[in-house]
Amino acid sequence: MVPYRSGQVLRVEFWKYPEQRLHYWWEAQVLEVREEGLLTLLPLGSWFHHESRGRQIHLEHEGRVAFFPGRWYSGGPDLDDKGEVLEYYWNLQTPPVFEASRIWQYDLELDLRAKADHTAQVFDEAEFAAKRSLYPKVWVRSVYAALNEIKERMERSLWPVLPPAPPRPWMER
Repeated sequence: MVPYRSGQVLRVEFWKYPEQRLHYWWEAQVLEVREEGLLTLLPLGSWFHHESRGRQIHLEHEGRVAFFPGRWYSGGPDLDDKGEVLEYYWNLQTPPVFEASRIWQYDLELDLRAKADHTAQVFDEAEFAAKRSLYPKVWVRSVYAALNEIKERMERSLWPVLPPAPPRPWMER
């Protein structure tokens, strides 16, 4: 992993495969660098650029997204203005590529969301099923293994997961 520094701004990109087109992106600040990964911040008021939908979304919450070298997922908590967990969002993807001012990966359709109490649900299974035959077989196997890793991370409150809290309704996405 590239040696990032706290406060550094990075562009985070998710690409579509096999189309080789930018799906969505945002700018994030480096919050924390650990051997196991990198925690980034999307501050309240940040812009999320969804190229596939031709939309820009103004965030009304804080997002923290951890990226893990060699792992097939990224994610973390969305927090309200008091620092309390709204929900967790985990993206299934190819392992991130860490560059000097950019992190990029291929989005693999599946997402796992969890409430503040760590109750988890997999989303976008139909989209993954529709593209599954286009992905290399190792990608498909890795995605299913990654789902189990995320569930374990949530159950054990492993970084960057916070202790369970009362659940809230699912966020509008």
